Amino acid sequence: MPTSKGLLFFNSSSGVRLAEIEAQALVSAAEDSGLEVVRLGNDIDVAAMIRARIAAGQRLFVAAGGDGTVHHVMQALVNSEATLAVLPVGTYNHFAKDLGVPLDWRAALETAVGGTTLQIDAARANDRFFVNNLSIGLYPELVSRREEHGRDYPRWKARLLAAFGTLRKYPHVTLTIESEHHQEAIRTHVFMVSNNRYDLSRIGVEAPRERMTEGRLSVYWLPHLPRFELMKFVAHYLAGRVHTTPGFRSFRTLRMKVQSRKTLRVGLDGELFEMATPMVITIVPQSLLVKVPR
Repeated sequence: MPTSKGLLFFNSSSGVRLAEIEAQALVSAAEDSGLEVVRLGNDIDVAAMIRARIAAGQRLFVAAGGDGTVHHVMQALVNSEATLAVLPVGTYNHFAKDLGVPLDWRAALETAVGGTTLQIDAARANDRFFVNNLSIGLYPELVSRREEHGRDYPRWKARLLAAFGTLRKYPHVTLTIESEHHQEAIRTHVFMVSNNRYDLSRIGVEAPRERMTEGRLSVYWLPHLPRFELMKFVAHYLAGRVHTTPGFRSFRTLRMKVQSRKTLRVGLDGELFEMATPMVITIVPQSLLVKVPR
């Protein structure tokens, strides 16, 4: 039987990159709470470690990092009896925000060890699960260009240069999408599939999900647009009027297939993957146990 309450995977290079003294405080507080801490590195097979611990009776696994860290930790937890908890020390922390997990890591640690358990949906693209969204087009290109500068490069400068380079190249993709409702060929710069529906009526950058238990994928895309028209779409998005943008399309579905003539660069929860098509995307209802505040 496990000798600790749970296993915490700490990505100390994630997002805001905690100062070493703060990182050590997090590790010490986690250990004082009865958690075993594993610092993530290229030599750590997270999924294999989690599966071995589940087989040994471990039932709590904590992702301390950003959405990418959550993505890697949750792969082995879907459709299991184990529970995922999050310490949001990444850049955006979309998943933690949608769950209502405190953004202060100390309060989030209290939730991890003493919160209540909620059963939520996950989604799947071929052989990988995701909790936030799948994106094709401009966003994966932007992430790829940003990561080219490395973790030691100033993040604001890396984002600025990545945005400039992405808009200059302005890549698009041609896809055929099939669902239970229809089949359509599209040419687009922006294609996204989310695990449950985003509230696109909110003003500002954030588009939260009010529920994580709808049991539906939400699909969004824009037709091929000139750069200026894309900027107008961004303005509509920030004003909470995205549905009034000419050509904006969305629908909800349980399952869909995406095909392309070439391998696609795909963002899953902000992590980049090369995925062959046909790519089958499905909702996996009530498949992931998570810790949320009482």
